Amino acid sequence: MKRLFKLLLLPLLLTTVVACEETEEAGEFDNWAQRNSEYIDSIAQVARANADGDWKVFLAHGMNDTLQWDNKYYVYCRVLRQGDGTESPSYSDTVLVNYRGRLIPSKTYPDGAVFDESYRGQLDPEVNVPQKLNLSGCVRGWVTAMLHMVKGRTRATGDVWRIYVPAALGYENRNDISAVPENSTLIFDINLVDFYPIGTPVPE
Repeated sequence: MKRLFKLLLLPLLLTTVVACEETEEAGEFDNWAQRNSEYIDSIAQVARANADGDWKVFLAHGMNDTLQWDNKYYVYCRVLRQGDGTESPSYSDTVLVNYRGRLIPSKTYPDGAVFDESYRGQLDPEVNVPQKLNLSGCVRGWVTAMLHMVKGRTRATGDVWRIYVPAALGYENRNDISAVPENSTLIFDINLVDFYPIGTPVPE
């Protein structure tokens, strides 16, 4: 009788385990908007405190800096490596960058799920082939940070920043970016390699 009870109980236990796994997987993006809002608020607090001196905070490009704005209208940048140059791109320039884009940390992806990248493994500007992008066509948060980054004296010595872009300055509610859920904070590691003013030939 005990053996029969165990045999009857086993399928029920397996069903419960599977159901729990499915619920966990389905819950990866539960309360996503709220979680992203709380995450960017926590980053804003750390960035504004700037305890280690490595943070920069910029109001979104084109916004009136004489007014008070919510945290979601700022870009929070952590300097991972200071470039040895002094020149920054303009809005109409074409930029050459190495980058990796991630979502906020989650249970499945503690470091944040990567949704786009121009290189694999560790950043190595000596080896990585940078992407060519028209800066004016990038999301507002990316533009905001890039306008303050400097290229290096060589292709390997430009700024390397980690930027935190609130949803309002990223893809926000767009549903045509399949790898990025709506209302997502975007985390980018960006290395500025070079830039070229409009009308200047860009090397292939």
